[in-house]
Amino acid sequence: MKKYPFISTLIVLLLALSLLITGCQATKDPSGGKVVQADTIDGENDEQNEDSKDKEEMTEEQKRAEQEKKIAERTALEEQRKKDLGDFYVPLLPLDDDSEIEKVEAKGLFVTGNVAGMPVDKANVEMYAEYTKALHEKNNAKANELKPQMDKLNKFEKILGIAVATEINTLVIDVKDDNGLMTYKSNIAMVEQVEADKNPRIKDVKALMELLKEYNIYPIARIVAFKDKNFASHRTDHAIQLKAGGVWRDNKGVAWVNPYDKFVWNYNIAIAKEAVLNGFKEIQFDYIRFPDNAKKYNPITDFPGRDGRAKDEAIEDFLEYAKQELESYKVNLAADVFGVITKSWDDKPEDIGQTWRKMGKSIDYMCPMIYPSHYSTGWYGYQVPDQEPYGVLAGALKEAIERNASLENPPAIRPWIQGFTASWIKGYIKYNPKEVREQILAGKELGINEYLVWNASNVYDPLAYFPTEVENNVIAPDKRQDKEKDLIGRTPDSVLKDYLSAEKNKSYSKLYLLTPIEDRVFNFEEFRTSIESLNLKLVKFDVKDYTLIDENNAEIKLSYEYSQKIEEKELKAINEDDTWKVKKENGIWKVIRPEIKPVEVQ
Repeated sequence: MKKYPFISTLIVLLLALSLLITGCQATKDPSGGKVVQADTIDGENDEQNEDSKDKEEMTEEQKRAEQEKKIAERTALEEQRKKDLGDFYVPLLPLDDDSEIEKVEAKGLFVTGNVAGMPVDKANVEMYAEYTKALHEKNNAKANELKPQMDKLNKFEKILGIAVATEINTLVIDVKDDNGLMTYKSNIAMVEQVEADKNPRIKDVKALMELLKEYNIYPIARIVAFKDKNFASHRTDHAIQLKAGGVWRDNKGVAWVNPYDKFVWNYNIAIAKEAVLNGFKEIQFDYIRFPDNAKKYNPITDFPGRDGRAKDEAIEDFLEYAKQELESYKVNLAADVFGVITKSWDDKPEDIGQTWRKMGKSIDYMCPMIYPSHYSTGWYGYQVPDQEPYGVLAGALKEAIERNASLENPPAIRPWIQGFTASWIKGYIKYNPKEVREQILAGKELGINEYLVWNASNVYDPLAYFPTEVENNVIAPDKRQDKEKDLIGRTPDSVLKDYLSAEKNKSYSKLYLLTPIEDRVFNFEEFRTSIESLNLKLVKFDVKDYTLIDENNAEIKLSYEYSQKIEEKELKAINEDDTWKVKKENGIWKVIRPEIKPVEVQ
């Protein structure tokens, strides 16, 4: 070996080469067919994996840093909010809250704090659901077997059982009631100062929310806004004042808070925020108005902070403010309103602060309280409206739909319906399941499937919440074949007749409702002034046939005569064969009025 040193060197080289070959694998490059060493690829992958791992670790560090930054910013924000909001402070939703605004086609029942605070045995809930189904299915044997046990159940167990067995999926629960008292313990300083939560009937509101979630029930917080004798008694400076001095009280001796007062606004909105934190998905403001019987108290009362505003401006401003304040809480906003505002205009003559178009632009749900018992003789053509649940609801909802269509982003209409017998009404009828379903049917025929049922005693007949065969066969207005009709059943020619009749009779509110949004200003007074400034008088008209261009547009033939006086000159516009256009907007036919140019009469 010493003689052949090159041989030993060769052997070493061969062994090394052998080890290299056996320790390596060859693979084909799919792109070019070249042979590359797998160990080279593995090595590069190892390095890339290390780099990737480092990057991931850096990303996690960045994430932690970002999260810490967010927490610090939130902490600073909450400290600032505590200073700004003071006794009205309520925390924001947690940083990790990823919930979204929940939309539900609500079919609901009203529940007081007393009832919502009752203990619940789930076995009793299931038993009442079973009993309800047996009644509906006319399984008399099963119903009779369960009936003796029904007296042992409390009201809330029965309400939950109804929700399990029927179409009911929503409960409207008192949070701040008609006396201004909270139904559960609050952490809001101002609530504690005015002792609004001294008698909590719901002992654990979050446990209640979990229970409703288990039964897939949509929870709405009812907050009575401006009828608040508790707050008005503790903070008399924020109540409606007497000009002669002292606090004004209604004919029942109840003091109301001042709806113009931003201090009062902040109080109600703080309660709404806390309700969201406790699990409610919707805020429903009730008594969002001034007291009724305004003619009597207007001359003797004073509203600090009014600054010349009309009452409906105060309610409009409050809702706009509430919308802004609650936006970050991801919650629906609703308002309960008198049934009369489906017909009245600009809060006249009621003067309670409720005007549909002013309230509707800031809320998600408008809830008119259209109980038949609340209408007097003559409404919708009925001697005793309480006897006509279907007719009253149909009449009021048609008006509501027309008013709603005047808004660029209209709220959903969700009526309160009558679930009680108004025995104090002369000629009243008993409200059984049939009468409840007739109200619901009237809504369905107009495309309104949502409803809330009011019964102050919280006693509900479960058979009222199963759809009837007639309802199941209802075709929604937007699904019907007669596309020439709008949501409330009017054809293009009938709408033009209504429009021209309104013009002739100077019914400016009707003209406002039948004018497309883009063709008029939102402010009604400005709209009326613009019409009056034309100085046109419609002498006569004749609406003829119409042509449907598509389901949302039509052309109508008509003849008309207008007159106009400018100084001493008389001008006229006469057309025997003109064509006007109409279009559907928010489901309602609106008239596109052409410019009328009278000429001097020779």
